[in-house]
Amino acid sequence: MSKQSANVNPSVPKLDSHAFARKHPELWKFVKWAMSGFIANVPELGTQLLCLWGLTALGVAYLPNFFIFNFLAEHGLQNANYTPAVLVYAYMISTAVGYAIAFVLNRKATFHADSNVALSTFLYVIMVVFTIFANGIIGPAITALVGRLPVGDGLVQILSKILCMAVPGLWTYPCSRFIIHRKKKEVPPNA
Repeated sequence: MSKQSANVNPSVPKLDSHAFARKHPELWKFVKWAMSGFIANVPELGTQLLCLWGLTALGVAYLPNFFIFNFLAEHGLQNANYTPAVLVYAYMISTAVGYAIAFVLNRKATFHADSNVALSTFLYVIMVVFTIFANGIIGPAITALVGRLPVGDGLVQILSKILCMAVPGLWTYPCSRFIIHRKKKEVPPNA
């Protein structure tokens, strides 16, 4: 008996990702998309925390103030440890970083897209702008809700950012899979 076959326990099923991918190709794409998103979310979360620290140290007086910040302050963010302007800028910047990394990972590793790069990038930018805008509104609202939990401020920011990274999956996966990262139909050799 070979050394390799001696170490294999026949009662333990072997996980064969290739067989799973062939049997469930759409589910496997979703799993790879989720893993790519998780990988991209690590630097996104780090950027979020760095921006909160840096923008707070910089001071709100130097940040442009838009009407949305006043709206958010009136609707529950006045008790947050960060001003609405700092929260919104931190969410927008970190979301942009995360989605830039996710674009490259999903195009190359998840969907193996071979469609026009310029068109895919343009469509992706439209989706990201929408997502950043949505996160700019969703993020502070979630932060205000999570901020009511009896936990420290750092944990509030981490928990709220994780929730804000999960919510856009409702529209980013379908857009990425069926609109942005398309694979050209293969032409039969006899055509």
